[in-house]
Amino acid sequence: MQKVITIVAVLLAVVSAELHRVPLLKVENFVKAEVEHLRAKYGLAQTSSSNHEHLCNDRNLAYYGVISIGTPAKDFKVIFDTGSSNLWVPSKKCRTKACKVHNQYDSRASSSYVANGTRFSIRYASGSLSGFLSTDTVNVNGLSIANQTFAEATNDPRGNFETDKFDGILGMGYQNISQANVVPPFYKMVSQGLVKNPVFSFYLARAGTSSNGGELIFGGSDPSLYKGNLIYVPVSYQGYWTFTMASVSVDGHSLCNNCQAIVDTGSSVIFPPLDAYKLLRQILNMRDDGSVDCSSVSSMPVITFKIGTGKFTLTPSAYIIKIKNQCMSAFVFTGIDIWILGDVFIGQYYTEFDMGNNRIGFAPVA
Repeated sequence: MQKVITIVAVLLAVVSAELHRVPLLKVENFVKAEVEHLRAKYGLAQTSSSNHEHLCNDRNLAYYGVISIGTPAKDFKVIFDTGSSNLWVPSKKCRTKACKVHNQYDSRASSSYVANGTRFSIRYASGSLSGFLSTDTVNVNGLSIANQTFAEATNDPRGNFETDKFDGILGMGYQNISQANVVPPFYKMVSQGLVKNPVFSFYLARAGTSSNGGELIFGGSDPSLYKGNLIYVPVSYQGYWTFTMASVSVDGHSLCNNCQAIVDTGSSVIFPPLDAYKLLRQILNMRDDGSVDCSSVSSMPVITFKIGTGKFTLTPSAYIIKIKNQCMSAFVFTGIDIWILGDVFIGQYYTEFDMGNNRIGFAPVA
């Protein structure tokens, strides 16, 4: 599973009674098969030979935090992923080399462990992650979630997991896409009164803007981190964080009109549908490997996303990723007929996920 990259540990601190902040740090690393992971994540078959153009992006930014499980608490490095809804970490019962180089959950070492045993499986294009469910205390940013059910992975997700530094994933989507219908951790935070409001928000600092990676805030949003007011759109499907995007345009060309989009903090780049991708590839003069001529970046057009009543733009400095002497486009095709807005977009626009009102809010980062 390669949608994730090297993890950086974070300090956990409660700043106020209402807003609970997880400082995030960012790192760079290589991504070899994010396309295949996304195809599996959103229910598409593995890539086969066809006339579709498939492109893998080579390097991106990812954002990470630390949680703990059990009594006494054991730390795990996780991606907070709005594109999934389950929490999983490697089990002590996993004997693969990949599992052994990561932090592993040992139920025998936790006095708060409650056995479950239900089989658990998630299939990825590069392999499958399987294991079983267990229940224990999960601590996120000082918020202690009692009786949280999660998956102990006994078979690693293959791919680059052995060299990736992350331990697991904490899904922050809606429960109806949760494997085995497990109640997601954020639902538990709300039902147990750990947060005042059923809202969380992401500020992702981009390269050159901050020494750290930003913040994940539970319970609301911080207006000091964005400009103006949040512009809200209703969630159109309460599974993934899906909404209707009014339009996307570039250089006088339309890329989207009233199309569906997903906000996915677990994806590094932006995934447009095929027709939009083909047009972007032509306009940006992208090569087969996704690279572009670095000398042409300054003259590339601004891309405009109309969401609700607002217009959100991406300049070339936001959607072109420079890797040493190579410039890569952050637009990647996966075969999914829906826009997926990953960290390239979220890094420019503070994003609030309001589960109580089933809406998503965006505003330019401060």
